[in-house]
Amino acid sequence: MGKWRISPSQRIALGYVAICLLGAFLLLLPFSRKTPLSVVDAVFTSASALFVTGLSSVNTLHTFTPVGDVIIVALVQIGGIGVTFLSTSFYLLIGRKISLEERRVLAEERNTPTVGIVRLFRRVVFFSFSIESAGIVLFTLYLHLRYSYTWAKALGVASFHSISAFNNAGFDIWGNSMESFTRDPFMLLLTAALVITGGLGFVVLVELARYPRQRRLSLHARIVLGMSGLLLVIGTLLIVAFEWNASMKGLSPGYKLLNAFFTSAIARTAGFDSIPISNMQEVTWLILILLMFIGASPGSTGGGIKTTSFFLIIKTVMASIRGRTQIVSGHRQIPWDLSQRALLITLLSSAVVLVCTLIDAVFEPNIPIIKIIFEEVSAYGTVGLTTGITGLVRPEMKWVLILTMYIGRIGIFTFLVSLVHKSQSRVQYVQERIFIG
Repeated sequence: MGKWRISPSQRIALGYVAICLLGAFLLLLPFSRKTPLSVVDAVFTSASALFVTGLSSVNTLHTFTPVGDVIIVALVQIGGIGVTFLSTSFYLLIGRKISLEERRVLAEERNTPTVGIVRLFRRVVFFSFSIESAGIVLFTLYLHLRYSYTWAKALGVASFHSISAFNNAGFDIWGNSMESFTRDPFMLLLTAALVITGGLGFVVLVELARYPRQRRLSLHARIVLGMSGLLLVIGTLLIVAFEWNASMKGLSPGYKLLNAFFTSAIARTAGFDSIPISNMQEVTWLILILLMFIGASPGSTGGGIKTTSFFLIIKTVMASIRGRTQIVSGHRQIPWDLSQRALLITLLSSAVVLVCTLIDAVFEPNIPIIKIIFEEVSAYGTVGLTTGITGLVRPEMKWVLILTMYIGRIGIFTFLVSLVHKSQSRVQYVQERIFIG
């Protein structure tokens, strides 16, 4: 019998579970919490932080001490960069060479080729800390000067918020997300900028940093930037149209547009809200569900099926309708196997959301199904927006949401591959066509 080995997918899957449980254990300790905390809420909070989701079954402000806040933001940081960050950073610090197997794990988690993965990892760390530090400085100065926070409090709040925003986590330290800043353009726009930047993907950030010298972007970067901008604009217009005289009724036109833009940016993968989602119309919930399901871009701190997958599905449908045998974008041909992968990701993701929604409906028959769907898509897309039911549901539904966040963070393929043993068959079968459509 051959020696049993843990695959890269299994190492990633088990790594997230181990760190999640460790985080839950630390949050249960007396110095981490102000009030009693159940095991399910501790695991839920740890999972939501590590999987950079932002759903909260308890009020962060009233439940956790400053030590607990540090644990949460540390989990967010680890989840944003990836669990392989810990071992790789340690090896780089002591000068140890990164093995081929470890490079495969890094590449698997970042969804990038193995070649140059260590160099990319260094850039991921550099960009993360640089952008987060810039956000911390700006937030600290603004909170001190505008809201008279002490320097110590301003620095603490700014650090928590900047890391949470860039890593698309959506955890807040104010107790009501960002609803106190509905009429504060600086706070909303800077938060949105951090969220959007974190959601582009580190490969795209590297290309943007090189652009002044090279004056060119890859097809991947152009698709990511184009789709991100398009979804942001469409989301803003739809939200402001449906909520103009609804949840935003008391705001001036300028603030309505500002909050619609913020909601559209946040809905793609970070769970802050400046207007309570529970006050919005159901048609707007449907728009947010679609934005959350699409999510951010590959190799980013966000979740969802990814902007490139959504783009490929659209291009594949258009090519099929027109009877074309090639998928072309930007004078480049995109392989059909990528479109098949995008379609498979979308179908499997839809299946996860559907199955988990049905299970939730059994546990919570009195909650409207639209709210359960919203919660599940938010969990799978690691977004964190909620209609207000997260802290009210039964423990059974919380465990289902934890599983949904877990699958959404590590990716549906990584999750499924970690459960099965790969095997190749050399048998070739005779083809036979069937009727479809």
